Amino acid sequence: MFFLYLRAMHITKLVMNKDIDTNKFLCTMNTILKDKPFIVIDMNSGSYVKEEVGHEFFNLSRSSYDKRYYGYCPPNDNININKLGAKQSDKNINGVLVIYVQKIENKSDREIIAFCDNATVHRNGIDIPSLQRNLSKDKKDIRCTFSIESDNLHDLINIDRKFIIRIADYNAHMFRMQRFFKGTYPELDKKISKYLEGYLYEKELDDDFTFQEEIQNEDLSSGNKLINTSEVEPQYSIDNGNKAVKKNSRISKQALESANYTCSFDKEHKTFTTPKNIPYMEGHHLIPCTSSNAERFWKEQHRNIDCEENIVCICPTCHRCIHFGAKEEKNRIIKRLYEIQEPKFKQAGLNIKLKELLDLYSI
Repeated sequence: MFFLYLRAMHITKLVMNKDIDTNKFLCTMNTILKDKPFIVIDMNSGSYVKEEVGHEFFNLSRSSYDKRYYGYCPPNDNININKLGAKQSDKNINGVLVIYVQKIENKSDREIIAFCDNATVHRNGIDIPSLQRNLSKDKKDIRCTFSIESDNLHDLINIDRKFIIRIADYNAHMFRMQRFFKGTYPELDKKISKYLEGYLYEKELDDDFTFQEEIQNEDLSSGNKLINTSEVEPQYSIDNGNKAVKKNSRISKQALESANYTCSFDKEHKTFTTPKNIPYMEGHHLIPCTSSNAERFWKEQHRNIDCEENIVCICPTCHRCIHFGAKEEKNRIIKRLYEIQEPKFKQAGLNIKLKELLDLYSI
């Protein structure tokens, strides 16, 4: 209950603070969707899928082979990646926002049902035996090739706040080719980007509050201290289509205790006393503990970034600034924290330069 109250108060302050530009606030996120190339793909519509199961049947399902998402298209219906910014010589393009929509029953309007915020789109369909998914038509197997691949997919089917594309406001034939690209409807582009950025912002805020609550509830008086966790292979979970690192809140609590519950950026920063009679501080993974970062560091350095050496103890204000502050302020805090943590990185076998770290924060 305490953290539900804390979260409510935090959001209320953001809303009531007239000095905060909400659009600028959302655009400080690590993933700036409005700057990405994107494609909107219409699912489960058209004359073919009324009679047969289309290739797109598999688009929203995680592959059992490697747990990734693949967007399947018929071999004769390749995506024109030049419209996503690819050169004529490119075989694929990375960092694409792929948005899936479907027709609302008894209407021509569409609603967004899912999106991949960092997909790779191929010029030609890819046919890999281990990833083949077959359809049956007239008792003949039809092999599906994929044009889109992504580690994560955000499933929006069951969320309350829907985004509806009202066809009459744009073009009655906007989905005649089953897809359209960024730039076709500039005003709609802005609305879609803002909607998806808002979704990611709220999700990031909710996830972090949940994790901080777990940290505060950890009791270090019971059990042994966790050490050398940088040498333990990271574990992952799947949440609403997203692959995430299973962060251990006990490790973060150890980092707070080691820092004597003082803000690593500025020891003069004060907060309040928790029910456990300790200063309230938060744990932050300086190398962001995303699934892609965790996979990379384990593959390249055989090191787990969910370790005490990668966690800094900071006050809530500094923590929010790192996630949502202006680049100049984020830069100042992260540089200082890097100076403090660099010897600990080396101790844990984590090799990362300051510039590389700043790149992870899009600075």
